[in-house]
Amino acid sequence: MRWFGARLAAVVAVAFGFIALTTIASPGVSWASCDPNMSFNPATRACTPPPPLADWYTAPPAYSPSFAAQNVPPPPPPKPWWANNDPQWQVGFHQWGIYLNGVWVPLT
Repeated sequence: MRWFGARLAAVVAVAFGFIALTTIASPGVSWASCDPNMSFNPATRACTPPPPLADWYTAPPAYSPSFAAQNVPPPPPPKPWWANNDPQWQVGFHQWGIYLNGVWVPLT
């Protein structure tokens, strides 16, 4: 019985080791050898650049956060003297403000 337990433990350890190695090594392997911003077509085995942006697309303003909508107003002037942190965009309230002790304080 001792022999069976040792063999079973060895098989389980090898299986978990293989799973760990596959999980760690797979993201680093590039089968296509393409640049990160290129797309790979496995049928033709070709690397192509991404398609151009549509004519109707307008980039968001530089000051807007990545998660905000296109119509974000510009941030307020520098933070007030009494504020500890910089103004933040709050999607739920759709305005700029700061958090003071867990409470949202609008700056508009």
